[in-house]
Amino acid sequence: MSELKNIPNVGKATEQDLLAMGYTDIDSLKGVSAQTLYEQECALRGFTLDRCQLYLCRAVEYFVNTDRPDPQKCKWWFWKDEFVLPSPCGAVCAECARFPAECGGCRKIEGKVFWLQYTGQPVCAVYDCCVNGKKQQDCAACAELPCARFTADPTISPEENEANLQAMVARLKARQTNG
Repeated sequence: MSELKNIPNVGKATEQDLLAMGYTDIDSLKGVSAQTLYEQECALRGFTLDRCQLYLCRAVEYFVNTDRPDPQKCKWWFWKDEFVLPSPCGAVCAECARFPAECGGCRKIEGKVFWLQYTGQPVCAVYDCCVNGKKQQDCAACAELPCARFTADPTISPEENEANLQAMVARLKARQTNG
């Protein structure tokens, strides 16, 4: 048994695949993207693996590249597309410190985010417009991006809000460009 078995979700088969792909210890996985691991494993096996293996690879990437990984976030099912792909506003649920212990992710909670208690709104205005109103997955295709519906998180500084807004818009524009 190698130290790779110390990584959450890595069982005997995944350990053997990682070893066969040249990853001998946890340090050898640092900086390797989940997508790369998944593609290498598909090539090793000679066929496209179930997408759940990609989710496992994402959990592995999180674990090996995070100084103090949250044990709750190490569960592979928290790395499914619904938590990794941008939410309607462009935030990534899996990156949020409140996920999954305090928040189940925007799509699961249907836009009823924690900061609404400070704004008095019943649902996030971006979620409401995008998902409930326009029936879109996210705001990537919206001509108004970013619009006035993007609400600042009252629990963080204006500088953090600005940085978050820039990152969210960049993700959405990348989706717009890359489809």
